[in-house]
Amino acid sequence: MILSTSYIINWRRKSVAGFSIDLGLINVLGFLLYSVYNFTGVAFPELGTGIVDYNDLVFAIHSFFITSVALAQVFIYERGEQKHFKVWMIYLHIFICCTVLTTFFLEGFFVVPNIPVALNTLRFAGYGKCLITFIKYCPQVFLNWKRKSTKGWSIIGVLFDFSGSTLILGQILIDMIHNGLTTGDWALLEENSNANIAQLNPTMSLNKSRVSSLPNTDAFNIVKFMVGLISVMFNIIFIVQHFILYPENEFKNYPVTKKSIKQDEIKRLYEVRT
Repeated sequence: MILSTSYIINWRRKSVAGFSIDLGLINVLGFLLYSVYNFTGVAFPELGTGIVDYNDLVFAIHSFFITSVALAQVFIYERGEQKHFKVWMIYLHIFICCTVLTTFFLEGFFVVPNIPVALNTLRFAGYGKCLITFIKYCPQVFLNWKRKSTKGWSIIGVLFDFSGSTLILGQILIDMIHNGLTTGDWALLEENSNANIAQLNPTMSLNKSRVSSLPNTDAFNIVKFMVGLISVMFNIIFIVQHFILYPENEFKNYPVTKKSIKQDEIKRLYEVRT
């Protein structure tokens, strides 16, 4: 929702001055990896992604489309003081892509018995998404601090994202409780929890379909949990910035040009500044 509302704001203003272009760049890769992770989790749950629901897949694909639109706006509209992408952000892209692709090719050539092909590739894709989720918000937090304003960054999207991320954490908690009550397995933080319990205590009654030498299909989805937790943390930071730190600085460092604002808005901004 953050990107959905942000790209509408960018389109209306014909400017991405208040939107971190580094966030727009890295978000596309993050949701591409997350789409692959969730699609594989739905199609091949035995690969060990943990519990992946269809709503997770729809969210990832929808977010990939929206972030692609937001990235396209970076190359179309004026950027304000943001002239170029940060070099370290480009290197991070290259590093994550090379890691995932190299792991995929190595797993294709060196097949390990009893381990599904692309298992580690899938894990790297999920962990890469977690890393990107943590890093991607940092440039926006810094940009808001530098401008002493959240103008151009959608607080409505932040509030929606905060609500959605909180519900994600709640869904994971409900899945854990449901799995614990129905199977007796409360150790969902371990991917092979059911299998380990069965080996230690063969007399324990467990659902046989959930006991396997492969990663547990009902395991704790650590990627989904971390994405939700990190999003909640940064959304709280954005809320503090907007409502507490910079509530009166809506027009500060806002580029006033004929391309970005209508003539009546320019007059109004001029009166506010004077």
